[in-house]
Amino acid sequence: MTGSSPGDVRELLPPAKRGPSCEGDLCRDTSVDGVIAGAVLRAARERAGFSPARAAACLGLPETRIRRLEAGRATWSHAHAFFLARCYGLADEDLDELEELLAPEHRHVVVDAGAGRYRRLAAVEARAARIRVASRTVPQRRLPDGCPVTLLWDEIALECGYVDAPRTAARLNDLATMIDAGMLHFRLLIPDFTVWSEPVGAELTLDNATVVFADEQLPLTVTYSNGTKAGWKTSSLDRQLAAALSPEDSLAALHRAATQWGDRA
Repeated sequence: MTGSSPGDVRELLPPAKRGPSCEGDLCRDTSVDGVIAGAVLRAARERAGFSPARAAACLGLPETRIRRLEAGRATWSHAHAFFLARCYGLADEDLDELEELLAPEHRHVVVDAGAGRYRRLAAVEARAARIRVASRTVPQRRLPDGCPVTLLWDEIALECGYVDAPRTAARLNDLATMIDAGMLHFRLLIPDFTVWSEPVGAELTLDNATVVFADEQLPLTVTYSNGTKAGWKTSSLDRQLAAALSPEDSLAALHRAATQWGDRA
């Protein structure tokens, strides 16, 4: 970190990312690492009991600047990010991994391979107003609560299962319970030659309408993407959902699969 006091940080000018253009056109999308850093620091601020006004006072910045930084609408400097992170009590290992994510270049794809990658993913998910997931495998972690979540599977996912029959049956029954409780919207896609399942990961529409994709390559990395690098993923999700079975037929298929896996246990 550059400097060690609020006075040192206060004198730094807001940074500009190198390479603010994408494929020859002025890019209107934020650098995706700024979105991740903003979500992580917002979560840390809230855990520490800081208000945006208090965080802004630490840096000598307007409160609106903190809100824009946390929303990914402005560019973090390392000094700003790490001064606040230390104020919030973020662990040293999380600081080191956050530093690896923040780059001077304007980026639309970031790979997070750090040990705290799922804490960072949870921080981004906590800001989501809507989540849509296209997957070919049984989810291995609980999907976030607090916002509408749509899970799109292709039929093969029900046939392949997860680890073994007892755990597959239990996981499918757990998902069915979430659907019945209104916590999850489930749609099943029957693959054909015109619409094939594309596992694009999770589309996170944040509370400020920013769209970020998070693709979990278990168990090693989470890859984030946005902007021109990820525009096709939203179109793919729209196309697949339009071709999917109705929620009622999808749930019936899930129940049948859970029963069949339970019979094998």
